[in-house]
Amino acid sequence: MRTALKIFGQIIFYLLLALFVILLIFGVASRIYGGGPAIFGQRMLIVMSGSMEPKIHTGSVIFDNPNFQISSLKVGNIITFKPPTNPNILITHRIYRVVKQNGQEGFMTKGDANAVQDGWVVPTKNIVATYDHLTIPYLGYYLEFIKTKMGLAMVLIIPGAFLIVSQILSLTRILRKETLEKKNTVEIKTEG
Repeated sequence: MRTALKIFGQIIFYLLLALFVILLIFGVASRIYGGGPAIFGQRMLIVMSGSMEPKIHTGSVIFDNPNFQISSLKVGNIITFKPPTNPNILITHRIYRVVKQNGQEGFMTKGDANAVQDGWVVPTKNIVATYDHLTIPYLGYYLEFIKTKMGLAMVLIIPGAFLIVSQILSLTRILRKETLEKKNTVEIKTEG
């Protein structure tokens, strides 16, 4: 029974350690890149508005494909783009209509939850990726929290402290066991 509990404890420890490392990587990468990192060629982006509900929920992380062909885009595709009115932000909306503007192809977009389409035509040069239909709900809230000083400290301190305390307790048990074994060995020698 003790062996099974010990193995179970070790499995839990290593799972927590792996989770800690993964969350730390996501958190630090999110802070460095101002969003999510690229994983296997897919760009992680945080969705912090409800404009694409119910397809993409607020607080989700989506994976976008930055390697796409403009010619493959059609009505109904979900794209991530820089709006012509503010190239410093990214928006993920569905293509509502394909249009020609000044002899160039452009895209009218609309969020699924929005009552009206966006008030601009997105030029092809402003499209940065296409939605790859992979979403992790609620992870975006975590990544946004990690961008704060308190969030980064909590992600490092709390799991790190748990791992340190866990190891100290484990070492203490080992030392007690060895001390008890030495004491029993000394008692046996003095009796004999």
